[in-house]
Amino acid sequence: MIGDEVRIKWNDSYYNNEGWKDISNYNPKILEITSWGKLIFEDDKIIALAHNYADETENTCLQVNGIMVIPKSCIIEIIPISYVSNFNATVTF
Repeated sequence: MIGDEVRIKWNDSYYNNEGWKDISNYNPKILEITSWGKLIFEDDKIIALAHNYADETENTCLQVNGIMVIPKSCIIEIIPISYVSNFNATVTF
């Protein structure tokens, strides 16, 4: 899966910075996130996605930007991204 482009749905934590709060009717919700990117690392605890990816060339090394590290315990679903390989559209500027 390393090098694949994926969409990951996952649950994130969040901080409520409203000062002192009456919690008698407090009802927090799960914050579901969707992240897209190229899978650049995976082990038994985490997955790392890069949102920007540049292949190695004669003049540059393999580079990424915008790395998101997601704990596997938070992941709901991993969806491979596929593209239409024979897209016949004309774009005029």
